[in-house]
Amino acid sequence: MTSESQAALQHDLDQCQEKGVRHLLVSEENFLGMMPQNFHKGELYPEVALRAQLVAEAFNGRVTKLALNIRALNTYWSSLAAYAVRNKTRFGTPMRWAKVTQHPRSWQDVITDLAGAFPQVPLLVLPFEEFAGRPNEQLATLMDIVAPTEAADLWFNKDLDDELQVPNGAQELSLMTKFAEDLSWLASGADGLAQLCLLQETERGDVAPA
Repeated sequence: MTSESQAALQHDLDQCQEKGVRHLLVSEENFLGMMPQNFHKGELYPEVALRAQLVAEAFNGRVTKLALNIRALNTYWSSLAAYAVRNKTRFGTPMRWAKVTQHPRSWQDVITDLAGAFPQVPLLVLPFEEFAGRPNEQLATLMDIVAPTEAADLWFNKDLDDELQVPNGAQELSLMTKFAEDLSWLASGADGLAQLCLLQETERGDVAPA
């Protein structure tokens, strides 16, 4: 992030504040890093600490809450492999499943890096498996408001079924086990770094994720 972009962001934030804006929700899919980098390194968002620190400096203490969507590692990497198939000119080589499954980095590391750049800022963690296809529920959780309910079929870029590159059974089990450890860590309090957000039992089952 350049000094010019930081200045532009500060100007926009000042204008929002002057206009009396009480809540500003900023969503950026590449905040943690870029998919090609994850794909080629076989590592889960290796530059989170640096990127988050740059964003923290740009917002200059005006971030009051953070939210992170996480996904089961086996389906996350399979989804990335499917995306790579659809964008062969950017990715080229097949997914290196052995490297992916042997790398120790997990969501716990990503969350720890993110929390380090935003100390004392609440960090909400929303599992994909809970909130996929439920943008209204995500908005309600993040903003503490009653969100619109007309959210059906708002799902873009679903995975294709052709030419999928999938891990073998042992590799998939390794990724699933690592994600289970992430969830256990989050459920036990995440060392005070983050809060795991789950839907109420009565809200489950209405929308089936693809």
